[in-house]
Amino acid sequence: MFESASDDEDKALVKRAAGGDDPAFTAIMRKYKSPLYRFAYRHMGDGDDAEDIVQDTFIAMHRNLARFNPKYKFSTWAFQIAMNKCRDLGRKRKTRSFMQRMTPIMEIKITQMQAEENPETTIDAKRKLEATQTAITNLPENLRAPLILCTIENMSHKQAADILKISPKAVETRIYRARQSLGNMLGMEG
Repeated sequence: MFESASDDEDKALVKRAAGGDDPAFTAIMRKYKSPLYRFAYRHMGDGDDAEDIVQDTFIAMHRNLARFNPKYKFSTWAFQIAMNKCRDLGRKRKTRSFMQRMTPIMEIKITQMQAEENPETTIDAKRKLEATQTAITNLPENLRAPLILCTIENMSHKQAADILKISPKAVETRIYRARQSLGNMLGMEG
């Protein structure tokens, strides 16, 4: 997802931002706002929560720029902070039921299907996509996070392992278990 040249640029921006260069931190925010939002949205299933998490992530990043260890990838650090913010919000709102919204990707797919198919098929497809999003949100966090990072954010098992602080094999196992759980929740063969 993020290349090493990009990581070198990130580290240079972090160094400048830690020294008080506000435009450098703005560049970091521009680069990571969308990936962090997508991750938080898919993790929490709510756009408002995702926006809050991204904002809290950037605040935490800014406060801790001097503590960033450049021997690690900046993107890993950024996603770890976002993961922690998702966990924090999840704990705070355990009793709240999340209203499900479709992700922009799902909306695009439905729009494409509407142009190609009849309304009944489109409605059925929309229900299936919504059910899938709900099922992902209802997965236990230890299964949901690796699934989102690898299958939706297209990260490697190693990148996800670095973010989640588990082994790549554990990531692979959890994705397998997440897919089985989704299949069971959605009434499909896993």
